[in-house]
Amino acid sequence: MSRLFGTSFLARTTGMLCLAAGMGIWVAPVSDARAQVERNGGMTQEESQQYRDCIKLAQLKPEDGFESAIAWRDLGGGEPARHCVAVALISLGKYEEAATRLDALAKDSTAGPGVVAGILAQAGQAWMMADNLEFAWRDQSRALELVPNNPQLWVDRAMALGLAGQYWEAIDDLNAALDLKPDHTEALIYRASAWRLLESYDLAMTDIENVLGKEPQNVQALFERGKLHQIAGDKDLARRDWLTVIELSNGTPVADAAKANIEKMDVRTGSN
Repeated sequence: MSRLFGTSFLARTTGMLCLAAGMGIWVAPVSDARAQVERNGGMTQEESQQYRDCIKLAQLKPEDGFESAIAWRDLGGGEPARHCVAVALISLGKYEEAATRLDALAKDSTAGPGVVAGILAQAGQAWMMADNLEFAWRDQSRALELVPNNPQLWVDRAMALGLAGQYWEAIDDLNAALDLKPDHTEALIYRASAWRLLESYDLAMTDIENVLGKEPQNVQALFERGKLHQIAGDKDLARRDWLTVIELSNGTPVADAAKANIEKMDVRTGSN
């Protein structure tokens, strides 16, 4: 698969990355992995609380969280402590080290396939942030081998493929996710983005309208529809969608992208 991942990560940010950022790529995987470790690790109530506290500190105050997690690990904290160390490293922006530690944890883990798959999925996302899409795809594929009926894992791998410019392969994975969960909002939005990048604009709009029919204030769907309106030459409609994104989520990456798109559109049209 190495031939798939030769393009610079930063060069692909106009494709699917702003949607990934807007969807909060880290929030759900951290909590999912933590919950899986708790459920399957035979932890006492006190140990579970210590684990939650460690993850919270790792995310809110990562330097303190890292030191606390290392100390807990050295005192015999086991897999939960090792996972907490990796979460702190993610929060510190040390993505490659975090991914390497998560890979090692997945290899050593005595937990069930659901827990290991969750750890591998999180490792894959860390590799994505480290600009190593090949390793991301590898870990996401390993996770799918363990738990092929989890739609989020298919979405995760589709993201790596999309960022690598492999849009047809990404659509295949998103179709697999939607076969398992037909109303999976994230899968529909990412598939719309892939359809747009393949210039299949009608299919892209169909997916987006399916999302907005149920979630009219979904900012990622509104952002994507704005792109489709712009391509169709409907600049007023594009502006309206992007202004709505800014109003609903000002200060987020997707809102920043919407502002940038409006500014570029105004420069091109010479409007004030």
